[in-house]
Amino acid sequence: MKAILLFAPLATALATAPAAAGWKKHPVVSAGHTNTAVASDYNGDGRMDVISSSAGKVSLHLAPDWREIVLHRFPKLGATCIHSETWDIDGDGDPDWAGSEPWGKPFWLENPGDGSGAWAARIIDHDIKGIHCLLKADVDKDGKYEVIINNFEPDGVLGDSIAWFRAPKDLRKADQWERHVFADRDARGGSHYFGFADVDGDGWGDISVAAKGAPFADGNWFAFWTNPGAEGVTKTWRKTLLAENQLAATNILPGDLNGDGKVDFFASRGHSQGILWFEAPDWKLHEIDAEMKSPHSLVLADIDGDGDLDGATCGYESKVVAIYRNDGKGGFTKEVLDADQESYDLRAIDMDGDGDLDLLNAGRASGNVAWYENPAK
Repeated sequence: MKAILLFAPLATALATAPAAAGWKKHPVVSAGHTNTAVASDYNGDGRMDVISSSAGKVSLHLAPDWREIVLHRFPKLGATCIHSETWDIDGDGDPDWAGSEPWGKPFWLENPGDGSGAWAARIIDHDIKGIHCLLKADVDKDGKYEVIINNFEPDGVLGDSIAWFRAPKDLRKADQWERHVFADRDARGGSHYFGFADVDGDGWGDISVAAKGAPFADGNWFAFWTNPGAEGVTKTWRKTLLAENQLAATNILPGDLNGDGKVDFFASRGHSQGILWFEAPDWKLHEIDAEMKSPHSLVLADIDGDGDLDGATCGYESKVVAIYRNDGKGGFTKEVLDADQESYDLRAIDMDGDGDLDLLNAGRASGNVAWYENPAK
């Protein structure tokens, strides 16, 4: 597929609605600078708990009163994870956790299943430097999640590269996970967050990436890499560049935004400003919200339950939490949920078990974790 280079955004009108009615903000914890938070039922009591990282540790907060259990402490005072994921890594029926310090090694924590804090820590990879994102995905179609991790730094064994990692058969004794580099020295410029979906319709999930540039010499692009299928372990993945000169690009999530059956991309420039989308098959760029400052977190999901994909973000500079309701044809209406909240990480998840998607937010420099209750149900 030929790379499509788009240098000037094509503006589309953004409807702005009054502040979203009925959404309720629930505090989880105020523990200092927090870049990432994920949720699952970690102790098997039927409630959604939260794992976040701040103040040199990784902590489990147990619902409903958010009692803290410290799972892991970093050697470096004040270190925090910049991103994380959660799933049943060891296949024993309870959710585990994976993350990393920004400049440390990626590792996973094994849930002991007894509600205690004795979560064993094990390394995923020894060579990655400067991690920014971890994403769980079934890359090889084996029915299990693998984890995709970037090498943010331009040097080292994996400089300017991104790899996916398959869990070893013996998770407790293996020195590290099985590494497969798919973006080999062609992801230069501070690669940030990923998306995963079958873009070309061949049944295999492809990986989308954004890169922010500064302080690196280049970057500021959106792209995706095409999964070669069963030969994905050994065969080169093909890179398609969607757009360059996109100042401080950070997030790119795949999904059919206009209802034509093709996979588009919902994206943000999280270290500058702007929410946008790329329309398949020619990757025409539509500007959704050019004014949103630092939309570093991004969600793409059916938030209002009407059958199409909506967006959500929180700008750490603007301090605005907003949803973008999709009319099903790629037209978006912005609704503000909060005007006093920062974020680096936003997740769509049913926190209260009522069947709709709520928003879980890791508050970055606002020093908190909070979730927003969706009034849709």
